[in-house]
Amino acid sequence: MEKLEIQNYKTEIINDLNTKNDLFAKVQIIGDVKVGKTTILNRLIKNIFKAEYIPTTGYDFNTYLIKVNNTVLKMQIWDMCGDKNYRSALLNLYRNAVVGILVYSVCSRESFNNVENWITDLKKYALPFSKLILLGNKSDDQEKREVSFEEGKKICDKHNLLFFMEVSAKKGFESPNFLELAAITLYQDYENNKDDDNDISATLMNRTESIMLAGTRVKKRDCC
Repeated sequence: MEKLEIQNYKTEIINDLNTKNDLFAKVQIIGDVKVGKTTILNRLIKNIFKAEYIPTTGYDFNTYLIKVNNTVLKMQIWDMCGDKNYRSALLNLYRNAVVGILVYSVCSRESFNNVENWITDLKKYALPFSKLILLGNKSDDQEKREVSFEEGKKICDKHNLLFFMEVSAKKGFESPNFLELAAITLYQDYENNKDDDNDISATLMNRTESIMLAGTRVKKRDCC
């Protein structure tokens, strides 16, 4: 993971979802089927882990509130189905994403090989100043590892992503977790641009839900 300047920032996770937010960010979490996207979110938001695989139906939403210094950031997380048969139908939902989280399994060479395709899609449809994060999940299962840490880092450097880290939804996440780091970076962008009339500050200051801003609405479908 690249070193981020976080020492001057204080973060606090807010459990009361009715808390008024100052900033808003749409977040996409994408990747192949069975890499653990939903499991990662369940561990992060609900602190639960279920080994049983339950496929995401089209897409789902989660809300994550975090205070950075004295500013409350609401992150609306879109958990996207990874089935390639539904991929083109969901691409338009990437629009207005401020953060993209790309997930592969370190135990699946195929899911890693597909990371660059996911990056291409996200860069094409998300906002041009989006922060992209790469996560290699299932790092606890060393016996089944097929992808090295160095390979993940190489992809991160190649595409100039915000950072890369290996994680384990089974074991849980150290603090600051990847969303805390993303929130700090967004807060930095806001502080650096709030006095200017530009897309970054305008997007973050839009405190409304982004569900209706995604363009063509896609009906939820059953997929993996």
